[in-house]
Amino acid sequence: MSGPTTDAPALVLARAPLRVSLAGGGTDLPSYSDQFGSTVVSFAIDRYVGVTFHPRSFDGGITFTGEQSEHVPDVGGMRHRFARAALLRAKVTRNAQITVSTDAPSGTGLGGSGAFTVALLHALRYAEGLGRTELAEEASMVEMEDLERPVGKHDHYMAAFGGIRVLRIEPSRRVTLQDLAVPDEVHRYIRDRLLLFYTGLSRDAGATLTGQDTATRHNDSVTMDSLKAIGALAGPMTEALRTGRVDDVGPLMHEHWMNKQRLDRGISNARINKLYATALSAGSDGGKVLGAGGGGFLLISAPAGRVEEVRGALAAEGLSELGFDLDRTGTRATALPI
Repeated sequence: MSGPTTDAPALVLARAPLRVSLAGGGTDLPSYSDQFGSTVVSFAIDRYVGVTFHPRSFDGGITFTGEQSEHVPDVGGMRHRFARAALLRAKVTRNAQITVSTDAPSGTGLGGSGAFTVALLHALRYAEGLGRTELAEEASMVEMEDLERPVGKHDHYMAAFGGIRVLRIEPSRRVTLQDLAVPDEVHRYIRDRLLLFYTGLSRDAGATLTGQDTATRHNDSVTMDSLKAIGALAGPMTEALRTGRVDDVGPLMHEHWMNKQRLDRGISNARINKLYATALSAGSDGGKVLGAGGGGFLLISAPAGRVEEVRGALAAEGLSELGFDLDRTGTRATALPI
């Protein structure tokens, strides 16, 4: 993952995977997990956020090129708040060029901000040889402490470690990861029968999660019951994957989605409801909107023999499909001396 510590400047290339959550998503927010703990079942996909860090700049300023580009004299003037916070954490205040590329738009429910923060910190601090846990923890601190976003550590750990994981967060915020060993039929199911479709809608997850966070802190009964029901699905989902009962996965995701919609009125809308109903009518056995909801990617499970029917029905609705397979490595980085 990392090379030896060196004082020589280097251009660093880093990437971190996006992720798909299957059960327990949303229970990792501290407003809930600090009280009850959290278990989330996820896997990383072979779609990435890539970062190039060049530790020099002609005029000593910072150039950032991504969905929005900027050139500023020093880090304090940066508009991109995630990059600014990560640079400050890494004590890089000027004289840098950073380029970002991604396989999916931001705000679409695939854990892109967590993957970006992990990849950027990996690139910035490559020479220090930080381990995956250190990168995940520091990336989570960027979002949770520096930016005060109502998020948990799920995305950062999945970006750092990859694979199929059961992530457990204790009320102390200590994280433990279980690398879930699954039979070959699960790998085939993920590759062939789980489908990702972009709804064409993106949103800032922070807005929706703020509502959930506030309701949880006020012990709202609907929110608390929904989160407990979502959290309770992590056990059956883990068992279904561990034993290869892939036909249980879609119905479990459906149950997750029904409970998730109760968390906030903005999680679903008429367009998403229509798309999900279309998938079910075409033969899907379940699915859900990823991330905070309100848009982004729709994850759909298709029974064997119904994949093309489901795919065609959603394509007819104008949706773009994002093909994927499992990422097994998590964040990776390499350096080129300059």
